[in-house]
Amino acid sequence: MNLKIGISGAQSVGKTTLLSALRSETWFKNFTICNEVTRKVKNYGLDINENGTDLTQILIMQEHIVNLFMNRLMITDRTVLDGLVYSEYLHENDKISSQTFDYVKSIFIRCIRHYDLLFYIVPEFSLQSDGVRSIDVKFRDRIVELFEKNIEKHKVKYYKIGGSVRERVNKVFDVYKLKVNEYEQSK
Repeated sequence: MNLKIGISGAQSVGKTTLLSALRSETWFKNFTICNEVTRKVKNYGLDINENGTDLTQILIMQEHIVNLFMNRLMITDRTVLDGLVYSEYLHENDKISSQTFDYVKSIFIRCIRHYDLLFYIVPEFSLQSDGVRSIDVKFRDRIVELFEKNIEKHKVKYYKIGGSVRERVNKVFDVYKLKVNEYEQSK
């Protein structure tokens, strides 16, 4: 069985916290846990968030491709949906070229269907600085608008989650169990 789980949402909504909690759950012990690719790209010395560039967005999408197609069982912090949303923001603010945005869209269109389960986390608390993520409220609010627009526009199948970390973990597990049961019945 292959199972690709993605966690999406704007900055500072609890994606990494959820991923850390899932990492410790025995149900996911055989899964590859893919940490946020944006931080990996930042470690290359490149600008991210509202200062992303053509190179940043191309590398981020390439990391999503690697995560998606090199792992049979995987949970990832951010997905190609996140790449599309942040790239759209950068494009509308003249930070990336139309060619790069078209490239990102083409990767999104080809890859989004390969996630078996996609969880979208909406903001429930104030932005927290960690030295990497943007704490600009207007930026985050626009990112949330772009998530909602793109989810609807591209008819992305997703599960909205919120609440405490435990409630989020339980929701992921409940949906995961349903998916596994569906798989078992189809055999």
